[in-house]
Amino acid sequence: MSLRLAIFLGSCVPLAASADPSWRPLFNGKDLAGWTVTVDGRAPGEDPDRFVQVRDGAIHMYAGTDPAEEVPFGVITHEGDFSRFHLVLEYRWMDKKFAPRKNALRDAGLLYHASATDKVWPDSVEYQIQEGDSGDIVFINEDGLTWAHPDPDRAPEGQGDPGLLPENGGVLRGGGVNYAYIGRFPEHDQPGWNRVEVIVHAGESAEHWLNGHLRARLGWFHHLAREGELTRGKICLQLEAAEIQYRNIEVRELDVPLQPDKRLLPLSAVKGHPSRAGTVTVRNPLDRPLSTRLSLTGKDAAAFTAVCETMTLGAGESAEVEVRFKPGRGAGRYSAGLQVGTPEEGTFVWLQGIGLEAFEGKNEPPLQDLVHALGIPLDVGGKALELDTAAPVIGDGVAVPWFVRAEEGEVRVTPLARFSPPGATPFGYVTRGSRELAEVGKLADSSVVGDAHQCLLPPLQDGKATAGFEAPEEGFAFYLDAHQYTSFTDPGLPTEAKIAHTARVYPVTCLGGRTLENAYLIGFEEAANGDYQDAVFLLENVKPAR
Repeated sequence: MSLRLAIFLGSCVPLAASADPSWRPLFNGKDLAGWTVTVDGRAPGEDPDRFVQVRDGAIHMYAGTDPAEEVPFGVITHEGDFSRFHLVLEYRWMDKKFAPRKNALRDAGLLYHASATDKVWPDSVEYQIQEGDSGDIVFINEDGLTWAHPDPDRAPEGQGDPGLLPENGGVLRGGGVNYAYIGRFPEHDQPGWNRVEVIVHAGESAEHWLNGHLRARLGWFHHLAREGELTRGKICLQLEAAEIQYRNIEVRELDVPLQPDKRLLPLSAVKGHPSRAGTVTVRNPLDRPLSTRLSLTGKDAAAFTAVCETMTLGAGESAEVEVRFKPGRGAGRYSAGLQVGTPEEGTFVWLQGIGLEAFEGKNEPPLQDLVHALGIPLDVGGKALELDTAAPVIGDGVAVPWFVRAEEGEVRVTPLARFSPPGATPFGYVTRGSRELAEVGKLADSSVVGDAHQCLLPPLQDGKATAGFEAPEEGFAFYLDAHQYTSFTDPGLPTEAKIAHTARVYPVTCLGGRTLENAYLIGFEEAANGDYQDAVFLLENVKPAR
């Protein structure tokens, strides 16, 4: 008989370094063996003013420097190259501050995946070490994704753009900004020594911990100015015009962790009605067993349940985790996190739920909540249920009435959401220069799937999740043949609609952390209120027609 694994509600705190031989010191407590000092304006290895010293078992920045001096910034770089690792260190602030940051917060940082370490600052991802802000995120000439606060105006005061853990309601934040600084997480700094931990898995993910508290999640690392994933690099410690000590610097290199088939699981449910479960399949890529112990965390953890049939996965084995969502606080977007295994060897899955009090009408969720729950960093033009139906474009929308195929192969159509009256609803395309509707598929009737007309990821009538078609060379408009009228991406096509725009078009570059090219989100309105979530589709392998 299989053992069903129960849920532990709480945080998965990473294990501390110990006498475990898998941990090795990066600093010997006596000298800078293995480290190179780089001070701004000088060649690597040159530090004639001894801005970096070793004293009392710690690396001491600006130990003998007169506080009346103006000092250069710099880094010390370890000789090792790391990709998957758990790093721990301790730091504490000392008294002295120097120009040009004499009147600023004490500031330093831990850099990882660093390259070009002969300059200040090296290309890297930064774990910010700053008074009140340790654990914040800075991308230095590199790029990645993390989670932003959904209501920036309500975010705490502090440094950087406001971030929020995904399990606590954060929304996926797009990249592409050099020196992007994401912070304002809850403070966990303390007087005296502070314990820093980072758990990094190549280009996939990273966690920033401070004094046993999870501060930030980030990942999907890639180079900003050149192509390719950012998967490894050096480790550096900053000196930035504030006296600081670092000690007990240790690292454990990690194997490839459990591999999930998805890193975001969006679910939806109408209060009092049965809902469909979601599944995450995890695979053990190693030649030794791995734990599949489950834990649910986050502000809405109580709204989700998760079950796995095994507590341990053998070498090369896979297991399915079933997740169910039951909204308990009414309508809205729900957020939680599912940790499978340990932070070092397991995987984290972001859980999103869209809860409804009842079917249809004012009970339905706004389009903005839907794209957030689907992990699409996009401004749809407002947070309300009803959006502007007259303006040519709203939010990040674009005026693209006609599409052509971008590359060889089919155009792929994936239904992302549907909040409309029940009934099978056809969709398809109209060839440019024609008015004939070419049906591609139908959204399923609710007699087939109970919540098919009020859910995320609605099923098609044939039971499939996606549809495809060979796009006409002339170009095409996309349509929804809805209950009251036919909606088109081209507002010039004839329709019985009473509003100017029955569809909204948005470019999509990211979906749940997956990078997309030549993809667009199409939101249709089949009545008159402008919610544009009667049917929401993702079109892939398309570009605007000229």
